[in-house]
Amino acid sequence: MLSLNRREFLLTSAAAGLAAAPAAPHSELPFRQVHLDFHTSELIPDVAADFDAQEFAATLKAAHVNSINVFAKCHHGLAYYDTSVATRHPALKVDLLGQMVTACKASGIHVLYYYSLVWDVATSRKHPEWMVVTRDGQNIGGPPADAWPWICMNTPYLDQVLAENEELVAKYDTDGAWYDILKQHPDGCFCQWCTADRKKLGLGDDAESIRKHNKLVAQRVEEGLNKVVHKRFPNGLTFYNSRLVVGVRDELDYYSHIEIESLPTGGWGYTHFQQRVRYMRTLGKDMVGMTGRFHKSWGDFGGLKNQAALDFECLNFLANGAKSCVGDQLHPRGRLDKTTYARIGKTYAKVEALEPWARGTKALADIGVVSTALFNTETTQKITPSDQGFTNMLVELHHQFNVLDLAEDFRPYKVLILPDEIRPSKELLAKLDDYVTAGGSVVVSAESLLDPRTYWFYWKPLGIRYQGKAKFRGEYMRAKPGAFPSLDESAYFLYQPGHSVAVDDGTEILATYGHPYFDRAPQHFSSHKQTPLGQRTEEPLITLRGKVCYIANPLFRSYAQDGVGAYKLVVGDILRRFLPQPAVTAPRLPSTAQITLLHQPESKRHVVHLLHYPMTRRAPDIDIIEEPGLLLDQEIRLRLATPPKRVTLVPQNKPLAFRFENGYAVCRVDRVIGHQAVCFE
Repeated sequence: MLSLNRREFLLTSAAAGLAAAPAAPHSELPFRQVHLDFHTSELIPDVAADFDAQEFAATLKAAHVNSINVFAKCHHGLAYYDTSVATRHPALKVDLLGQMVTACKASGIHVLYYYSLVWDVATSRKHPEWMVVTRDGQNIGGPPADAWPWICMNTPYLDQVLAENEELVAKYDTDGAWYDILKQHPDGCFCQWCTADRKKLGLGDDAESIRKHNKLVAQRVEEGLNKVVHKRFPNGLTFYNSRLVVGVRDELDYYSHIEIESLPTGGWGYTHFQQRVRYMRTLGKDMVGMTGRFHKSWGDFGGLKNQAALDFECLNFLANGAKSCVGDQLHPRGRLDKTTYARIGKTYAKVEALEPWARGTKALADIGVVSTALFNTETTQKITPSDQGFTNMLVELHHQFNVLDLAEDFRPYKVLILPDEIRPSKELLAKLDDYVTAGGSVVVSAESLLDPRTYWFYWKPLGIRYQGKAKFRGEYMRAKPGAFPSLDESAYFLYQPGHSVAVDDGTEILATYGHPYFDRAPQHFSSHKQTPLGQRTEEPLITLRGKVCYIANPLFRSYAQDGVGAYKLVVGDILRRFLPQPAVTAPRLPSTAQITLLHQPESKRHVVHLLHYPMTRRAPDIDIIEEPGLLLDQEIRLRLATPPKRVTLVPQNKPLAFRFENGYAVCRVDRVIGHQAVCFE
């Protein structure tokens, strides 16, 4: 093990303010990747008994794979290589990592080694004192709980980790390292090292101090490991999983690139990637989207994803400006599953054919949406209900949008949405003033921009005054005639409680509240659900002042939780008012399909992706894609400054007839089965 000098150096540098060790610049990442797990219990014999290095590499090549993350150390804390430092798997008789690296490199396959950080069973047994300790003195995970034990990265465990990685980079010629499970308990660690460290740094045990300390601990690990990797491989890739949430900008100097782990049927859901990629692509890093070949989640042996689902997930990565990675887990005996790689190969053949139109792309967006995750708990696997709501709405409405943090420049976006619970600050209000003065439009809903201490809207362009909670928990929405052309005339129930506002002179009212006879309660109720509409009012629900619209109900969160189509139609009509000429439209595209727009600056071309893979809920928590959808006779309208020279279906390179009218290049696509890309150049 290393002496504590290394760790003490990291502690000192953190206390003084970490000097980032930036990840080195690199060429564009490979498009067709595999992430190969190998979390294998010490109780399993014959590890790698069937492994054949040439067969391994040949299987990957046949599946069109050109990059792989191969395992050095797994969650069990076991190493799969010849080591004098780490704990080698007791049943392993060969240098498995070394053979994988050598065979892949010889076949032209890019290789990173995988290393598990916080989850390490072997170390937890040798050094239980290094485990994370909660405020009430308990450890996280491990026996008797059915969960991985958490090791605190602020203990001498970090010395062990650095020593093991120094050995790895010295022995194996890889393209970098892929680090997994770098996370801290959100309520803090109270082991002897963390307690002493916070005291030394002048930090307490309050929530803000814990947040700062957790961040420092993670950055120490990132700085230390980056130095290890880059001393041996100056251009080596480094990535730290389990940290990429909205608001991660302060760690990105340690990342060569961004990977979005998102297994839709493994608990993440299909909305997760749609939200995450629209944030991560604003950060200026090359991106990879990662799904799994599993029917459900990691380690789902015998569970194989439908071909159409794998196609959609990887093509959706490409359509949003990311590379593709498919997660797999090698059987303990060491042979890749033929059926799995046949399916990956079919998908990656499609990805490979599209690569000329995917290199160096940048997603274009009309709309920016500030993420509510900045003000709520969010994990790498989950997104907030409001973020889920606006993401689903805008994808289904076929708008091009990005998800923003408060450091992002608002000026490139024609419309800005502040959904449900975006807290005000002087800096934010000043940015909004500049944005509106420059001609931008803003949609605000529910408690966004409401000061939680004074219950006052300090942003004057809203043109409203807060009056308190809505009079009833179960209100109705009544649109003014002509205000929302897509909405049929009716009283629409608001499934989530809203707010009451008064309007200033000059503020237009687009929709009003309708009150029920009374709120349903055990003492007074009618029928089975909410009480019917009892009173029409003129109380404002949706208001408009210039280019600023306010909605007094959390429609975005409610769309995620209640799925009311009328709410989406309301938002759609507001956006049509503010955005009469969106970047791209497909007027006949169903809500189950999506359209995305990418720009290739070097090639001076735009690429539009149409995707239609309908999903159905066939189990309580899983949406299933079984076959591609069919689209017929779709018109695409792309806003361009000048007429394109030609329009083609790609990768077929089939020319399409087009016309240029009112600033739009217009073409028709006769038939789409699942996916079609169209290139305008």
